[in-house]
Amino acid sequence: MKKVAIIGTVGLPACYGGFESLVEQLVQQLWDQFEFTVYCQKSAFKEHPAKIGKVNLKYMPLHANGITSVPYDMLSILHAAFHADTLLILGVGGCPLLILLRLCGFRKKIVCNIDGIEWRRAKWSIFARWYLRFAEKCAVKFSDTVIGDNQVIVDYVRNTYHKDCQLIEYGADSQPLVK
Repeated sequence: MKKVAIIGTVGLPACYGGFESLVEQLVQQLWDQFEFTVYCQKSAFKEHPAKIGKVNLKYMPLHANGITSVPYDMLSILHAAFHADTLLILGVGGCPLLILLRLCGFRKKIVCNIDGIEWRRAKWSIFARWYLRFAEKCAVKFSDTVIGDNQVIVDYVRNTYHKDCQLIEYGADSQPLVK
């Protein structure tokens, strides 16, 4: 059974936002076909079970949002690189690490949902915008598959980077992972 690592969320069970709800629905529907490991922010959960249902949980000691999301994602990517066949990366924060992985001969499948055009958001400082744009370029260049969750993102990736981008629109029911 293929091992898939999901990186870039607060974790499971879903309690934060859209990516977490996406992950919850994705693993529920596909856990009979793949062995999933979801990387989780340890401090976001009171309890730290090793599994929920058939999904392995790996707790990281950093915060999944804000400036610490970059080392959180990078640490998760590094760990997953040794354990998974496919890395599903949600967001671009840790994607500059993909340069090093590819230079070192890493050939496992990398799928990245770039999560919008984050570097254009006014809430970020000039340095943060520069970094996010660089991270986005790394995500697109070094991923095997790029995902956009709406047509605007798909068109942006195709027009800016001249790389195919798969459209996967998602929404989620509010059904819990484990009843």
